[in-house]
Amino acid sequence: LTAPPLAVAVISRVETGKIPEWEQVLSAGSVCTLMLLAAQGMGYGANWITDWYSYDAGANALLGLAANERVAGFVYIGTAAEAPLERARPDVAALTTRWSDPQA
Repeated sequence: LTAPPLAVAVISRVETGKIPEWEQVLSAGSVCTLMLLAAQGMGYGANWITDWYSYDAGANALLGLAANERVAGFVYIGTAAEAPLERARPDVAALTTRWSDPQA
């Protein structure tokens, strides 16, 4: 193999029933996150990627996705050859606020 094992998480929207689309999308994100945590908990390296091919009609056709399906991400799992490169992170303090009870 030239690439590590790969899982493709697909959002397969169910339009009937009580579960709104937003919750179905959040669930797919949770699946990807939990795959990362499980792999890392077992001592493997893991990476969740959504790149241009996640949104490309041709790539989606190759994967056999239906009209109501989208790629939530590609999760690569394997043995890390090196530490991952760090990337610029946002300033958390600039993005968060502390809630205070207006009734207090």
